[in-house]
Amino acid sequence: MSPLGRIVNKRDFLARRLGNAGLLRLLERVGRRPCLLVLSYHRIGDPAASPFYGPIFSATQDDFRAQVALLRDRFRLIDLDDALTIAASGFRLDRPSALITFDDGYRDNVELALPVLTDLGAPAAFFIPSGFPESARLPWWDHVAYVLNRTRRPSLTLDLPEPLTIQLGQTDRTNAIAEVIGAFLRVDRADDPLLAEHLEQRAEVDVSADNPGQNLFVSWDQVRQLADAGMSIGSHSHSHPNLAKLSEPEQRVELVRTRQTLERELGREVATLAYPYGVADAVSDATRRLAGEAGYRLAFALSSLVNRPGTADPLLLGRILVGSADSLPLFRARMALASAFGSSPL
Repeated sequence: MSPLGRIVNKRDFLARRLGNAGLLRLLERVGRRPCLLVLSYHRIGDPAASPFYGPIFSATQDDFRAQVALLRDRFRLIDLDDALTIAASGFRLDRPSALITFDDGYRDNVELALPVLTDLGAPAAFFIPSGFPESARLPWWDHVAYVLNRTRRPSLTLDLPEPLTIQLGQTDRTNAIAEVIGAFLRVDRADDPLLAEHLEQRAEVDVSADNPGQNLFVSWDQVRQLADAGMSIGSHSHSHPNLAKLSEPEQRVELVRTRQTLERELGREVATLAYPYGVADAVSDATRRLAGEAGYRLAFALSSLVNRPGTADPLLLGRILVGSADSLPLFRARMALASAFGSSPL
């Protein structure tokens, strides 16, 4: 078993022990004080059945249904309009609330997530990179995974983005993909076309011949379908860069262009943003300031923190990332711990 698999099993084991000992019910009672818990999803589906980047999948459709039902039972589910109102009040909350969010605009959000949300009467927010709808180009992380899953080379030697050699015959493809993804993340522009071209050449895989990005992301009609179904739409930049690694003029273009594009396509105001990647080194003080200057009134990061009255920053709200390894007991335990203590160690 891989190290990641052992960690996942340990987390699930601890979550089940919490439930069996009755501690989970106690934590859920303790965690009833007002807070805004924000969940971050990406794709819905089975990562094992996809040639693309597995960790981008958050849940199967059945698991997502169970998670939404649990959230609906334990929290007041809100949309982005509610969140804007809460922020304007200084985050005065009278009960635990939760906001379900999706990033990147994958087509399965419409095909698999939307039916679940509609069936359960649950609102959600979808943060769309405005350059992705109707684009057949793979995002760099899916491109890396697709190439490594398709290559027949026994080994892979890269000069870009950094010197790296992987013995593919001796390494699990999941681990190989993670190693290359890590190398890409260490440079300023992981989406540089030169990196993608170099990877294809060394792996001897011609991605353009397969056109795997066709229909991977939502169309503008589907974005409007989400909005018409009562879902909220926010910005996720235009081209999904690490904003903090761009110059201030480049960040400003990304933040303004995406808002203008979304408002033009939807015919309504867009005042919310989810920072691409969202981790600490992807959101600088300048990024936060520029988001406010671009007209965003709420912006979400990935800090794994619960947002509480008196401490929540409207332009740096915390979100908890949901992963496909989250069994329902583990998901329940993570939500209970986060609500009770402000974050979850699981």
